[in-house]
This record gives sequence, structure tokens and C-alpha cells, in this order.
Amino acid sequence: MDERGKQGLKIFLQFWLLIALLAAFNIYNYIRSGSGMFLIVGIVCIAVFIGWALFYALYVRKGEQ
Repeated sequence: MDERGKQGLKIFLQFWLLIALLAAFNIYNYIRSGSGMFLIVGIVCIAVFIGWALFYALYVRKGEQ
């Protein structure tokens, strides 16, 4: 993996971690307070978390090969 590939992977992992933290924060707040808005935002964050991984695996990594 060249330097550009390593930098792209680092950016991907940073955003993936931030999305995971946001999802965890919202799910935690839903459990603690019971507000439905936290559940909705948490579910959206989980969907984005999975979508971000699929985008990287299917689009970015495929383009490098």
C-alpha cells in the first residue's frame, strides 16, 4: 500500500470511528432518557456506519485495484 492508500485508510477509519461514537452516544441517550428522537438518530447513524464501510469496500478499494 502506497502513502496515498495509507492516508485514505486513515481518513476512512477516523470518520468510521466518529460515526460509531455518534451512534453509541445516541443509543446511550435513548436508553437513559427514552426519547424517540435519540433512537431514530441512532438508527440513522448505524445505517451510515454500515454504508460508509460498504462505500469504502466496494468503491474506494475497488478503484485502487
